[in-house]
Amino acid sequence: MGEAKRKALAYTVKADVPGVKKDDIQVSIDGNQVSISAEVKHEKEEKEGKKLVRSERYYGKQFRSFMLAHDIDEARSEAEYSDGVLKLTLPKKAGAETKKLAIK
Repeated sequence: MGEAKRKALAYTVKADVPGVKKDDIQVSIDGNQVSISAEVKHEKEEKEGKKLVRSERYYGKQFRSFMLAHDIDEARSEAEYSDGVLKLTLPKKAGAETKKLAIK
């Protein structure tokens, strides 16, 4: 039960980011907004012997931002990148619960 309770206190986000080095991925958290950006670099050269026949280069940036229902505890958040998948563990900030007001 302790494990289930802990999971309920955090968001888990998985994002496919294939072909990108982990150093080219940026994750930022501002309250309940999470932003993921990745710089994509692709270079390909085709040679015949020592002669360069064709060279292709592509550089671009991918960006995704989303908002969650609760503020995130940035200090306890974790990010892992393996086999083209970015996994974020985003604990909810303590005290971020909705309060109900008594109506007088």
